[in-house]
Amino acid sequence: MEVAASAAGGGGAKSPDDIIAGHCNACHGTGLLGSPKIGDAADWGKRGKEQGGLDGLLAKAITGINAMPPKGTCSDCSDAELKATISKMSGLK
Repeated sequence: MEVAASAAGGGGAKSPDDIIAGHCNACHGTGLLGSPKIGDAADWGKRGKEQGGLDGLLAKAITGINAMPPKGTCSDCSDAELKATISKMSGLK
């Protein structure tokens, strides 16, 4: 019962698709303000090399980078949820 109540109250884990739709797609769907586009493996790969891989990109996402605010506006996303989302958008593992 607690699991159902937690999920119904918004406390359940968020899927990468939900986070992308609700927080990431506005910029990463189009490349707004130079953000890497969802699925652009070359751009994400370059950024991953510059930032230290998926963990480095996660660190930047947590603190914010350039025009992107901390956690990309998903203030209630866990680090694990953000990491899974970045992995899905970038193809990095």
